[in-house]
Amino acid sequence: MKNIKYLFSIFFFGFVFSVYAQITITENDLPEAGFTYLIANDTLTAVNLGSPSGTTQSWNYANLLNHYQRVPSYDSTNKTPYAGNFPASTHFTYGPAALYSGFHGGAPVGTQGMSNGYMFWQRENDGFWVIGFRSDNGLYANKNVTYAPKELLIGAPSTLGSVFNNAARWELWLNANPANVDTLYVKNIQKTLSTDAFGDLTLPSATYSDVVRVHEYLVTVDSVYAFLNGNPVYALELFRDTLNNYMFLSNTITYPVCVVHANKNNVVQSVEYYKQKFPLATKEKTATKKEIIIYPNPTAGQFKIEIASEFLQSKPYTFSLFDVSGREIERQTYSSSEIYLNKKLSEGIYLYLVTNYKNETATGKLIISEK
Repeated sequence: MKNIKYLFSIFFFGFVFSVYAQITITENDLPEAGFTYLIANDTLTAVNLGSPSGTTQSWNYANLLNHYQRVPSYDSTNKTPYAGNFPASTHFTYGPAALYSGFHGGAPVGTQGMSNGYMFWQRENDGFWVIGFRSDNGLYANKNVTYAPKELLIGAPSTLGSVFNNAARWELWLNANPANVDTLYVKNIQKTLSTDAFGDLTLPSATYSDVVRVHEYLVTVDSVYAFLNGNPVYALELFRDTLNNYMFLSNTITYPVCVVHANKNNVVQSVEYYKQKFPLATKEKTATKKEIIIYPNPTAGQFKIEIASEFLQSKPYTFSLFDVSGREIERQTYSSSEIYLNKKLSEGIYLYLVTNYKNETATGKLIISEK
């Protein structure tokens, strides 16, 4: 009889464990170098956040809309000319700040609009971090800004009950003239990342049967300090913000499945969600000198191409378009520096290649969106 009870207890507790087991997020589930991620953003739909719980729950976000898309592309930092300035960085992204995912931490990406710049990241066994950034244009142009301490975006390993506390900071001297007042801009970041729920998540793009929810409670403070001849003149707090972000993470992809952005009162402001990822099939041009401009991009299929005169040199050029498998689906020869195209293409990311008469090339992405 005792043996039967013993076997029953093993079966019972084993059954409970199988029902309530949660996944663990490790380094293998963090953003990968060599991939572009297609991320949709909904700025209107209010979703049910659920609540912290030790039992499984379901989040149905199937009715999310796609108001615009972003396409962060990660590659190895050693491919940039700034690897020596950010030695701790393993990954970088480059491009117009407006195309970055909201997954950028306390960097001033949201204020940079269509200005180009680099973000530098670190993927390690203890998580995914922001290391620094460098902008091509604007207030931060051509300045290497390093976080000290660095900012944690996803802690690892992480499972239900995991808590990560992080304090991060970056600063930037806006001028350095000994005869004038110098201004130091400082951003301080305090956050707690709590893995507080698990279950399944349904999105317009897919259903994920095993996710964990990470609640990021984030406080940021922007301040300026003025100095004259090295002596402090004044200090001023410019902004203070409190945010609640909810990341849903899975073992099936190397990016947050969904991120819900809420204000300090937990009122949902926007939702970004994963659609698909593509390998970086070609080396992307990251020169600050823009030879090819395509806009709007993303587009529903109608777009304009502008070719810089230095690249065109009043000669014919070839425009080719490739899908993510590398198959060439379009090739035309043009002479004008401006052309308008209307293409019926399936939603996704395409790669374009422009070749001038000297056989010089420029490449980039064309994003086709339903919206």
